[in-house]
Amino acid sequence: MKKIIFIRHCKAEMGGVDKERKLDEDGISQSKSLGIKLNHLLSNNVKVYSSPFTRAIQSILTLKELNNKIDIETKAFLEEIDHGKSRELSKHEIIKKMWEDENFFIEGHDSQKKHFEGIKQDLDKVIHEFTAGSHDLVLVTHGNLLGMILKFYFNKNFGFDEWKRMSMPDLYILPFDENSKPKDFIRNVENIDKIYYI
Repeated sequence: MKKIIFIRHCKAEMGGVDKERKLDEDGISQSKSLGIKLNHLLSNNVKVYSSPFTRAIQSILTLKELNNKIDIETKAFLEEIDHGKSRELSKHEIIKKMWEDENFFIEGHDSQKKHFEGIKQDLDKVIHEFTAGSHDLVLVTHGNLLGMILKFYFNKNFGFDEWKRMSMPDLYILPFDENSKPKDFIRNVENIDKIYYI
């Protein structure tokens, strides 16, 4: 039974340019156990697409070390949404408002709805390629975008409370039946070392 596995990246250092932030010591431990877990979950026929952010790519490197047939292809559409900054609102207050109102945005930045509309064509292409093929698919991304894909693309009930409950890393499995129809999502973070909650 083929499947899509959605991954939120492992824990990263807090300082520096966001796109370049590397995994911290805990994140490195997480990535090793995550790679072992994925190697057991996936078939020999798998495609891996990752956000180009450093922490996302590093999160999946152990899987590639365990299976040298796997290539990691970066996809810009898997980058985290840029929420922007506000003098009046904290980062979490901005995120909460965005989850409560899909059209809310900080000036100069996109709302959840607009951002998703901008990436949907690229996501469609990857998902359609998967449903027409025989491979497993791994998408490595970020917390807010992962939740947005579940909400907007797969019509799952996902909001601020669900986002708050996410871990670093986090892992959702979407199995498909023999007719390429999706079944129910399964969240599975068992046997991942040093799971971190914000």
